[in-house]
Amino acid sequence: MIEFLSNNSWITPQIDFLVFLQSLRISHFEMFNKFFLSVTVLGEFWLPTIIPAIIYWCIDSKKGMYLFSIFGINFLFAQFFKMIACVYRPWILSDRVTPLKEAFTYALGYSFPSGHSATSSSIFGGLAFILRKNVPVAIMLVLLAFLVGFSRMWLGVHTPQDVIVGLTIGFALVFIMDYIINWAEKNKNRYLYLLLIINLVSLAAILYNCYFNIYPCDYVDNKLLVNPWRSLYAFIACYGYALGMINGCFLIRRFFPFDASKGTLKTKIIRGIVGILLTIAILKLGLAKVFAASLDYKVEFIITGLAGFTITGIYPLIFTKIENK
Repeated sequence: MIEFLSNNSWITPQIDFLVFLQSLRISHFEMFNKFFLSVTVLGEFWLPTIIPAIIYWCIDSKKGMYLFSIFGINFLFAQFFKMIACVYRPWILSDRVTPLKEAFTYALGYSFPSGHSATSSSIFGGLAFILRKNVPVAIMLVLLAFLVGFSRMWLGVHTPQDVIVGLTIGFALVFIMDYIINWAEKNKNRYLYLLLIINLVSLAAILYNCYFNIYPCDYVDNKLLVNPWRSLYAFIACYGYALGMINGCFLIRRFFPFDASKGTLKTKIIRGIVGILLTIAILKLGLAKVFAASLDYKVEFIITGLAGFTITGIYPLIFTKIENK
């Protein structure tokens, strides 16, 4: 293994910190490994999709849309920065770092910023903002986001700078999107302007990363350390999913606004259960298959985009029409 940044005064202390955590993980606190493996799952796309979805479908459609918009925009920002920075994972930067084997599942591709940290801070930060009048609960949610970030370092898959920037992106979007949503609510046509800007900027980001960005191709023992094309594949999938999600909830808000609070408790429970099963099917059977297959970028983008759009756009139209009848 190559010691890429042995003389880098900025990275070296971070590697030293990860090695310190690694020593604790191995020698004294191995019992915490399962705990942090469970915590880190909170930053994956399962819970951050299901939590906003339940609020969006069954409790408050505007607040659910707010959470979806934070989650989606966070996806766009974090994935773009990953592809631009092209920072290697800690164990590639230094052979002193040995991550926990079970943590490799979602630790592929580039490292900066931490996607788990950005996702957890956007969702749990957004929930904390919604519930800010309940101070203890809000504080616990913010601490939970920080705990997810720390878990990424404990497991050895991210440096402190990855985690700090990821958390910063998510928490910043909590306040930025609150301002933007309130601005758009004053004139629903503004949602169309937002979508135009978001889609055009995202398209520019996709084109740049696909055709103009230059990726490092470092080999050790004739093996490519990080496959930039695989990372680009994940980038396209994330962009499709996020854009589908954002387009769905904004278009529904503009043209077919629904009130999630309407209906009996039984109706909301059925609505939520059916929606969760649909979401699990989309994520487990749909997106997982896409990531495992070798599809054309355009096909992949369409499939993941439809997946996100189904959750926030198509399903609300279906259950609203059925319940109205």
